[in-house]
Amino acid sequence: MAKRVAIIGAGMGGLAAAIRLRLMGFDVQIFEKNGQTGGRVGRLREDGFTFDTGPTLLLMTDVYRDLFAAAGRDLDEEIDLINLDPNYRVHFGDGDSISVSSSLPALIPELERIEPGVTPRFYSFMRDACLKYRLGRSEFVERDFEKATDFFGPRNLKLLLKTKAVNNYYRSVSKYFKTDKLRQTFSFQTMYLGLSPFEAPAVYALLPYTELAEDGLWFPRGGMYELIEAITRLARDLGVEINLNSPVEEIVTSGDKTRGVRVNGEEVGADAVLANADLPYVYRKLLPRSAGEGDFKWKVRKQEKLLYTASSFMLYLGLDRRLDHMSHHNVYLSKNYRENFQQIFAERRLPDDPSFYTNVPSRTDKNAAPPGMESLYVLVPTPHLGENVDWEREGPGFKERIYDLLEKKAGIENIRSHVVYEKVKTPQDWLSDYNLEEGAAFGIGHGIFQVGFFRPPMASKTIKGVYFVGASTRPGTGVPLVTIGARLAAERIGRDLGRPSPTPKSVKTGAGVAE
Repeated sequence: MAKRVAIIGAGMGGLAAAIRLRLMGFDVQIFEKNGQTGGRVGRLREDGFTFDTGPTLLLMTDVYRDLFAAAGRDLDEEIDLINLDPNYRVHFGDGDSISVSSSLPALIPELERIEPGVTPRFYSFMRDACLKYRLGRSEFVERDFEKATDFFGPRNLKLLLKTKAVNNYYRSVSKYFKTDKLRQTFSFQTMYLGLSPFEAPAVYALLPYTELAEDGLWFPRGGMYELIEAITRLARDLGVEINLNSPVEEIVTSGDKTRGVRVNGEEVGADAVLANADLPYVYRKLLPRSAGEGDFKWKVRKQEKLLYTASSFMLYLGLDRRLDHMSHHNVYLSKNYRENFQQIFAERRLPDDPSFYTNVPSRTDKNAAPPGMESLYVLVPTPHLGENVDWEREGPGFKERIYDLLEKKAGIENIRSHVVYEKVKTPQDWLSDYNLEEGAAFGIGHGIFQVGFFRPPMASKTIKGVYFVGASTRPGTGVPLVTIGARLAAERIGRDLGRPSPTPKSVKTGAGVAE
């Protein structure tokens, strides 16, 4: 009989790993606490409006093409991908803005308008970012460091020095650009990972590179959730059993081994358990206390020992008017750029002049809103949960402040009178909806001592047969990295369980055979 893997959580990591494992010949069951797959890559549909509830930017499509190709499928036949151009518009604190495009003939004049003579330095920045992307991805992101020597070998250390990957990101960007505006334009992207550019490693220069040169920025018609639906269909076609509304209560262990999971009071046996739930939650709530203390130098149960990413305050708004002056993606940066990050990450309080991001999917996909209306997604970076912010008390006032900024900075006059649908999400909701520790929307942080080999490993060293996939384990947060991590985790499980069979040419399913 095929060996069985139980997966906790049907987020992108759990679904992608399930596909890989099924193709290896494992029997795979997924147990998801919520009523839909996707995890943080969710969808909200109300009153004719459609919103992605989490990630909205699709980058590194080769990662998803590889996943579908492994099963003999073509991503372009599964979803309708639209290449966005321009990528987005960045608005600065003084009211100026820049249109950021993957087309150099369109981008260069915009850069020169803001900083005359910048073009050679921009090309140098992109050359350096390309090096960080190529080497960073092949040598660090797409590798599972099972031993310290895998990470700290002479070759890797030489590459770290060559790419200057661990230098400070904002200082690195500042070497190429003289104006604050362009320094901000090419550094704010760390917020995709819930990080401050003033604290992030320089390796994250790969983020603007992926947008501008590697693959561009894409939008699946219907929203990011179309990708989840396509991956869910593929998993089910291959015979993966997906159980919704089925929260796992415990990872069942016997001595130093797992024997499955407990769901609704019943034990489900498994040869391996892959946790796609947030890693700190798994250690604190689903595994024996000894597991966390045995797997890490710091005790994972002590929250103060973990560094978390930022969280976010969300507004999902249905408006009874058009937003023709806005792009699909829009970034509004605080006039106090550095202070904004200081207040979020150091002072851990709500910023006085928040930066924020808006997504208007109905600018590209008319089906995202009723005729003559718009769906407006608003994300405001905030601290993760802590004693400095009382969301019950401060939340309503903060929401009104964001409405004021939408009028003032986004140019949506009298916005309150045009809102016909509103949903609010705070860090408290990120905690309750997805069991994210501290309500940190992007998982644990990516400081120097929480990346690469220092990041929590994919396999428990204390409990055999327990593995992890998702934003809080290796290689890191972000949908593409989690998808890469799913492949690495599946390969690790395959090695540890003797790979029951090589990747088959066909996998029998309930509907026949998926070639």
